[in-house]
Amino acid sequence: MKADLLVPAIADAADAHDDSPCKWRPSGDFALVHPSGWTIARYSVYDEWHYLLWEPINRCTADNSNQFHGPFGNVRDAMRLHRDLSAHLQQQEMAA
Repeated sequence: MKADLLVPAIADAADAHDDSPCKWRPSGDFALVHPSGWTIARYSVYDEWHYLLWEPINRCTADNSNQFHGPFGNVRDAMRLHRDLSAHLQQQEMAA
């Protein structure tokens, strides 16, 4: 992994001045975290940045451990999939 190159996509995607409780927040230089427990991790392969969307871990049952989606070429695509998956999960919960 390349640790010396900062990519503004992480900082741009998570506005540190936005106080909304449902926004992505930076977690170091290589990740974004969402209040719902999802994480977007950034990594470099052959000098190209990629992103993985990680599902939250249910600490009581260990469900969804190590479940990820991607890779994505940009952080916005990972955020879009999170939004779509979260909406789908909410619909399932309301139907149950």
